[in-house]
Order: sequence, then C-alpha cells, then structure tokens
Amino acid sequence: MDELPSRSPTTPLLASEPNPKRRVALAAGLSLLWGIFTLLAQFSGALDAFEQPLLDWRQSLNAYAPHSSDQLALIAIDNIPSDRPWPWSRLDYSLVLRSLIDYAPQSVVFEMNLNDRDTEYTSFDDTFSHIVQRANTVVFASTVMTRAGKTPLPNNLGSIPIHGDVRSIPQFGSATWPLDTFAGSSPVGANNLEAESGLRMRRLPLIFILDTKVIPSLVLQATAQFLGADLATSEIQVGRAIFLRKKDGRLLRTIPIDNEGRMTVRFHPAPITSWQASFDNVLVYDDQIQHNIPPGGDLRLLSHRQVWIGRTDSLQRERFTTAVGPLSRVEVQLQAERTILDQDYVRPLPPMILAALYLLIGVAGAAAQVRLGPLHAAALLIITSVFWFESSILVFRLYNVILPLPSFAMLIFGTFAVGLLASVWDLDSENDSARLSPKA
Repeated sequence: MDELPSRSPTTPLLASEPNPKRRVALAAGLSLLWGIFTLLAQFSGALDAFEQPLLDWRQSLNAYAPHSSDQLALIAIDNIPSDRPWPWSRLDYSLVLRSLIDYAPQSVVFEMNLNDRDTEYTSFDDTFSHIVQRANTVVFASTVMTRAGKTPLPNNLGSIPIHGDVRSIPQFGSATWPLDTFAGSSPVGANNLEAESGLRMRRLPLIFILDTKVIPSLVLQATAQFLGADLATSEIQVGRAIFLRKKDGRLLRTIPIDNEGRMTVRFHPAPITSWQASFDNVLVYDDQIQHNIPPGGDLRLLSHRQVWIGRTDSLQRERFTTAVGPLSRVEVQLQAERTILDQDYVRPLPPMILAALYLLIGVAGAAAQVRLGPLHAAALLIITSVFWFESSILVFRLYNVILPLPSFAMLIFGTFAVGLLASVWDLDSENDSARLSPKA
C-alpha cells in the first residue's frame, strides 16, 4: 500500500487539505479557549506582578503635554540645622503663615503632625491660633493608628457616607490629632500613606475607618477644601469611586478607587508645582516685597493657590520609591492631589473592549497560521505585537489608558502554539474512526 504524503507544518494547508474549514474551525476553537484563559488571568490580577513594573516605566516617560500645577504650591522644609532640631516650635509656623496671609493663598496645608503637648511647643499656640483664624483655610494632618488610644476623638468628627463592602478599607482604633488650642474647627485629614514593601508607592489611600467613622486622607481633605466640596454630602462607592459634591449636590470630581479605598497616582517626572520655595526663604521674600526689592520668589503668585508645607530634607527617613524616582511624603501627596485636580487618572482599557480585542486577535492569528503557514503567521503576530507595544506607550502618554503587556504576550505565544497544534492535528484518523464505528 502506498503511504500518504506527510503534511509539513511549515506550508499552507489549504492546497492539500480535503476539508480546510474543519481545521480552521479547530484553530479558532482552541484560540478562543486560550483567549478566555488569558482574560481570566488578566482580570483576576494574576499578572499584576509583571504589569506593575511596566506601568512604572510608562509613568517615568514624559506625557505629551507635561505641565506643572498652577493650582498648588510647595514650601519645602529642605534643611534641618543641627542647632534647630526637629520638631520645630509652633512659632516657626506662625511666622511663615503670617507672611503668607497677605498674599491670599486659597488654603494652607500642614503635612506634618502638630500634636506636641510639651510646653516648649505649646507656648506659642495662642499666637498660632490667632494667625490660623485670620487665614482663609488651614488644613492640618493627623496620623491614624491601629491600637486603641486613651485620647478621645474630637466630638465634631464627621463621617463620609459609604456604600459597599468596607472590610478591605484600612481600619484604625486611634489617631494623633492636632491640638484644639490652635486647630479648633479646622479641617483635618490622615497623612498615612500605606506604602508597599520597600516603600514602593503606586497607590495612595484616600479614606480610612477610624473607630466606626469614615474619615478622609489629608489629600482628600485638601482636595475637598480647594474645590469647595462638602464631604458630608459626598459619597463613597467601594471599589468604584469617591463622588465629591458641593453642599447643593453638584458633582465636582469622580475619583476612581479600588476595594481598599486607594487611588492609583499618576506620577509625572516634571516639577509638581510651578511655584516652590524653601521654608527658610519665605520670610526673606516677604521682607523683600515689603521693601520694594525684587524677591527671589514672588509670594504674590500664591494668590488663589493651595500651599503645602512639608519636609523634603535628606534626613527624613521615609523616602518613597516611585515611578519618577524617590519622593518625600509631601511630594507624594502633591502628586496625588494633582492627579485629582487635573482628573489625570490612570485607567485600564474597558474590560469588554479588551476581551473583544483579545479574542479577535487570537482567532485571527490561529486561523492565519492554518491558512498561511507558521512562518507567515509568525510574521503577522510579530507585527501585531510591535503595534500593540507602541500603542501602549502612545495611549498612556496621551490618555493614561493602560494597554496590558504581559497578558498580551501570553495571548500571542498561546495563539501561535494552538495554531501550530491545529495545523498538525490528525483529522484523517478521526474521519477513519467515524467511518469504522458501527451505526446504531
């Protein structure tokens, strides 16, 4: 008996295949199964460990329209002299805040905790209190802690309305609170950053549960004050968004959050703010302006801005690793608030669109391998991969939309493998078996 000629997997099959549609259907079916498996891996978060470093790399690239924030300003405590150890007296903050008042900043945010009760720090609290009352708005920081504390929480502590499963939201039992001697009824936010291992910062928590109340982070509180939002009227939907609203219910911002109440921060390598000065120079600039001397930094540009005051000195122990390099606590929070104010959110591609693209590419790639042969199909898949990679950079720099790369690589390799499997699958033996099987 003459042997049938063997079919080479490197050549197209349509010329020698008696029923090519069956083999194409087999390739399409296998590629659909692989595409579904890839999508499950993508949506379950199984590939996040590979995706996050690639997202960090994309964030390190300049956006096509980079700009520093004209809504925010930073007064950096960038030097802690040996003869003036940290923490500083409230007199230092009183003098700087007094210098800022004449230039009408929209609000001032103190990033550091001001809860020291030692007489060395409280002796100037009356002076500080009077200046705080004269300022437009001063936002203070607190730090929430897991252990229950003996110090009672403020009586006027409010809670943001929340809906959904709150079990994943960080929960705490006590907090260090700014002293009533100067803070009074000023807005307060928690400055906990909850970094990943190795002080890696990608997402920042915007809400915490303190005792039984939902309180804002310092970033969310500062943003609400700048936009004129009312947190009691606002709403949190866990795993979806925080809806910041004015007192009359008008929506100001929709902030995407995950199940833990965290927002992915869009880091930019460009300067965070268009106005920044050293803490020690503020009094000098104010004196220069009062005496009609051109100042090194024009405090008059602070009008209607929100001014943050915080440490950036090299002695600060917490330097967070970010996509744009090491940043201090206050710089991380400025990047987060800028993300909200500019609505510059990092967004994944909608799941339905991603699923449709993956399944289409998978089916088309496997079918092309059967019809054109592995070499031509491999060339098409390589071209498709290069186009996807370049598009992932382009759409992120333009629109902050994430085109996943690890799962796409998984899809391409799997598509080639199932296409190769379908091209060498022995369908003739199945036909012989069907013919030899007894009829009912």
